[in-house]
Amino acid sequence: MTGIDRAIEERFAQILAGTRAKAADISDQVEATKQRIAEESRLMREQNERLSKELDERSAARAAAKDDPTAKNEWLKRDSAPQDNTFQFGENEERHTTVSEPPPAPERRGRHARQDFDDDDFSNNSWMK
Repeated sequence: MTGIDRAIEERFAQILAGTRAKAADISDQVEATKQRIAEESRLMREQNERLSKELDERSAARAAAKDDPTAKNEWLKRDSAPQDNTFQFGENEERHTTVSEPPPAPERRGRHARQDFDDDDFSNNSWMK
């Protein structure tokens, strides 16, 4: 009978121990990640529940205000005069209205006249020639 070489057996034991250590590290990292995700998920769920509750309360308050007869009466009592929506300057500032001259009319050309273009304006060039 031939036995296994002692050096090979020791090398195999080292490789096996290293592999088990790496596997344990990976398992620990996976577990930590699972716990972190679970905690983040719990916090997000709590935040969503809180926000949903706030939205429900706002919706109920709007519905109650819509059906409130005093709110309707207050709306009807509003001043029906149109409001001036223009910008208001300070008391001491004067309002100046400047009228600018219209830009000069473009030069008239024939219907099929070629338009001049800037050689550096690449938008007029066809790159697929």
